[in-house]
Amino acid sequence: MRPAKVLIIRFSSIGDILLTAPAVAALRDALMAPFEIHFLTKSSMRPVLDGFGQMIDQVHTINRSTTEVMPTLRDIEFDHIIDLHNNLRSRRVKRALGGIAFTLDKQNLAKWSLVRGWRTRPIPHIVWRYVESFGAAFGAEQPKEWPALFEGARVPDGLPPNFLVAALGAAHAGKQIPATTFSAMFDACQEVPWVLIGGPAERALGAQLAKSASGDVRNFAGSTSLAESAAILRHAALTIAGDTGMMHLSAAVGTPVVTLWGCTRPSLGMSAWPPSASAANAMPGRSRPAERPCSKLGDRCRYGEDRCIGTTPIDEVIAAAQAAVSAVADDAVSSSAPRRTTP
Repeated sequence: MRPAKVLIIRFSSIGDILLTAPAVAALRDALMAPFEIHFLTKSSMRPVLDGFGQMIDQVHTINRSTTEVMPTLRDIEFDHIIDLHNNLRSRRVKRALGGIAFTLDKQNLAKWSLVRGWRTRPIPHIVWRYVESFGAAFGAEQPKEWPALFEGARVPDGLPPNFLVAALGAAHAGKQIPATTFSAMFDACQEVPWVLIGGPAERALGAQLAKSASGDVRNFAGSTSLAESAAILRHAALTIAGDTGMMHLSAAVGTPVVTLWGCTRPSLGMSAWPPSASAANAMPGRSRPAERPCSKLGDRCRYGEDRCIGTTPIDEVIAAAQAAVSAVADDAVSSSAPRRTTP
């Protein structure tokens, strides 16, 4: 019997693709007959899909255009296409392949209304919307937890024991945590080591922060793969991050994350999932509306150069970090205490 073949489309970015993992797991659980799940993405995003393990049967990638892969996709003869990107490029793929298609509702009008201040009701979380786009057709249920991701990822050498992670970098300035905020956290929480992660663009910032810190701050930004970053996060006591892919990766591997929000807001439906995985959401201060984003991507701030991310109350973040420090200290005491023996 020929297996049913399903193509899932999501071209970018790290966080958006990570958040498809619960939906892919829900789809696999729902499919009863023999089937194959394929995934189409950008070649730069391949490392994210590599972390999905056996959930994906085959990954197809493009560099510049979908024409690069269309002959291969046509030969496969997909029965179903699940479009979780819903842009011009993904629509071209659906038209070219035919078959039964399911498409994500991006809620663009609702997001625009939130940004304009005409809507106050939050957007449903993207994980819920991913599954909602195809769930009824396949009988897939809404997931409640992350599937196992990046299993067996190598832990880089040089990690200290009992550490906290600071995730540097962001795609847009409105999501970028200021260096002064990181420095304040390191100074206030010197009892345990800090590990810095990020991409090549954050290597210099990480080196600067590590050099100027009073405590033990180790820079891994720009020197680790995505899988190694996942391994670092899995072993951390807590992650401090902005609204970025590392926020989602931390939640995915089960590490609590304190998210500093700037020009985006949790109301856009992209917060750490599930909600209990997030230790805290630190929101912009100085009377800026808590649920009203400045932009849906974080590329614009209605307050000009005084960006929202710079007004997030640092005391809230430090308090959460210090709570994690106390938990680490308690664990260390418990593990070092002598065992009682029976006389």
